[in-house]
Order: sequence, then C-alpha cells, then structure tokens
Amino acid sequence: MRFQLVAMVIVVPLAVCKAYGDETSPGDEVKTLTVAVVSSHSEFCNVEANLKHFESLIKEAKERGAKLVCFPELALMAYSTAKEILDVAEEIPGPSTAKLEAIARSHNVYLSAGMAEKDGEKYHIAQAVIGPDGYIGKYRKYHPTGTEQKCGFSLGEEFPVFDVDGFRFGINICADGRQKDTIQAMKDAKVDVIHHPHGNYLSLGRDAEEWTRGKMVYFVPRATFSRAYILINNSAGDTKHPRGGSEYGSGALVIDPLGQVVDRTTQKDRKEKMIVVEIKRPLAVLVPPYELRRLHRR
Repeated sequence: MRFQLVAMVIVVPLAVCKAYGDETSPGDEVKTLTVAVVSSHSEFCNVEANLKHFESLIKEAKERGAKLVCFPELALMAYSTAKEILDVAEEIPGPSTAKLEAIARSHNVYLSAGMAEKDGEKYHIAQAVIGPDGYIGKYRKYHPTGTEQKCGFSLGEEFPVFDVDGFRFGINICADGRQKDTIQAMKDAKVDVIHHPHGNYLSLGRDAEEWTRGKMVYFVPRATFSRAYILINNSAGDTKHPRGGSEYGSGALVIDPLGQVVDRTTQKDRKEKMIVVEIKRPLAVLVPPYELRRLHRR
C-alpha cells in the first residue's frame, strides 16, 4: 500500500497576524534609530562646564552617526546626595534646557539629559528630553532611594512616553530598575526603547566591564518582559564635592527586546565611554512571524 503525501498550505489572514502583534507586511516601513549611550564625567554643581562638555560629547556622537544621545542620571550637576546639589537645581524647561535645545538644534539630534529639577518647593531627579525642534518633555524618578529622599528629592508620579524620531521612548532611572511597576508601565505603554541612566558608585561595579556585567543580571529579564530595547549608562571617574568626593564605575550597555546584548563596555577602567548602536522597529524585524505570535500569547 502506498501513501501519498499532500502538502498543505495554510494562509493566515493579515488581520490575524496583526492581532498577534505582527505588524509588518509588504511595503511597511522598517524604522531605524542610531543611539549613543554615554558614560560621562561631570564636575560637581558646575553646570556651565558640564554643558560645554556635553556639547563635545554630542558632537562626537553625531560624527559617529547618532540621532539620539543619552546621558547618565543627574549628569548635568553630577550625581550626588550632597544637599548642595539642590542649590543648582533648575526648572524644566528652564535656562539649561534652553541651552540644550540650541545644541540639539545645531547638531540635529535628540537628547536625554539627567538633571536636578526644582518645581516650586519640590525637587526631583529628572531626565529632560529635547529634540532638534526644542524641548519635548521630562521624566521624574519614580522611586528615589531613601538617601535621595533624605537629600530632598521627591517621588515622581507618572510615566510619560516621548516620540523620538518615530520611536516610542520611555525612561526609568537607576533604582526604578529594581521595581516591577516601572517596567510594567513601559510594557503597558508599548514603548520601543527605554533609557535607564544611573549614578552608581564602585560598590555596584568597580569598572566599566564589571558594572555592565552586573546590570545584565536583572536588565535582560526586563528587556524581554517589556519587549523593548534598554539603553543603560553610568557616570564615570571621580567627582570632588564639599563632602569629599564620589567614585563612579563607568559603563554603557544596550540590550535588545529579546534579551540579547547588542553592545557593552568591557574595559577594565572607569574612564568615559560611548557606545553607538542602531536599533530597529517593529519587533517583527527581530523575530519571525510564527515566533512573534508565541511571544504575544504569553
């Protein structure tokens, strides 16, 4: 007895594919964004010097093809919980964001810049988001640490999403990364990319290699959960301040929505670093349709 094998082709309607999150079809545009993730050094409370240094790093990033340049937590003032940092906190938008707008316009880039914000009688650890056309918005750290709150920083209250060159851009800051509600908010907002700046001392990584290796442990699950790229960076070097000084481990890291490391710093030092990578959307660019449907069932 002979058996005849019959090939069966199953045609899945495009509407069904879209229901599972596969939003690509012939003719759909694949978007790319080149990002520079910077581990920078800052002078304590010297905003003018730090702005000048920012511009030199932005110029370098632009020369390397970057459209988005990301700086660490409180980088405009230098991360610290010394109360003197509140003396140079500014309104957002304000004088420094206006100068950053001019820089962004001049170099045709988007910026995510960490700074201390003064809002009436309150202070926040914030990231200002600025583009070639001017100020876009800000994110306030949702879970400042106990030490940061003792310094005078208040809790953030929302998770804004920004349009950065066609990408849905969200932000978490440092200790936010240890909390489930922050990454759930990013997932619910369906962001394409999350900037996650830090101001970590040597206790959380003695150099750029050790710091990024440590961050992979809990950021890989956050990337796969949110299905977003995560851009992670830290301050670099030593910063003197009235209470002595702070030592930062340096480091920069990019993880894709599948939990894969796109690039990271592996140098055994604490100098400034910059990694420049290209990210893509939609997610179907990275995942075949049949696997994408599985992902969206979870």
